[in-house]
Amino acid sequence: MITGPKMRIAVILLVVPLLAACAGNRAVGVLKEGHNDLIVSRDFGICKGYGCRYYLKTGLNRDEWQQIVAVFAVPPENAAQERGLIKKAIGLFERLIGPKTGTDTDDAGAQLINFSTRDQMDCIDEAFNSSTYLFLLRKAGLIRFHTLGKTLRRGNYINRWPHNSATIHEIRNNNAHYVVDSWFHANGEEPEIVPASQWSDGWSPERK
Repeated sequence: MITGPKMRIAVILLVVPLLAACAGNRAVGVLKEGHNDLIVSRDFGICKGYGCRYYLKTGLNRDEWQQIVAVFAVPPENAAQERGLIKKAIGLFERLIGPKTGTDTDDAGAQLINFSTRDQMDCIDEAFNSSTYLFLLRKAGLIRFHTLGKTLRRGNYINRWPHNSATIHEIRNNNAHYVVDSWFHANGEEPEIVPASQWSDGWSPERK
């Protein structure tokens, strides 16, 4: 019987081909390439299917976009308040976009082995989509205390499973870096926003 480090390596070799594509070459490429499409509230793309296997064009109509704008009806007085509104807005984005793209059934997290991923999202999909939503909010002037950051990655299979997240930077606080991680929760629930350094050390809602 294989035990110890050899067992861990064997499990990794067995499972990696079946994992969500959080570390796949194509998925990482999607994050690095960024958003080459036209991104306006009525016309943008979202990823699903693990590792952006499926890229769908979608958008919000005028009434739906006004629902997003209404989240910021009372302007935040500081960055902390703005992060609270960002969480509400991204949750609303997901509830509006979900029925249009089939992602309204997306579960919290991702199954280690999942043979039915078409309408599910792994961390690559979530990071890409959240970055798109953040871009739209910033472009519309709804986000004033933060700028959009690059996607952040942690883990390398050896110390923990790979994971990715959208990020933002606080403008007036020495460029403080935060992740905006919607992967932990089911579609339409508010994402987690925590300091990037804390997240990089393995933070999760269960370990608060």
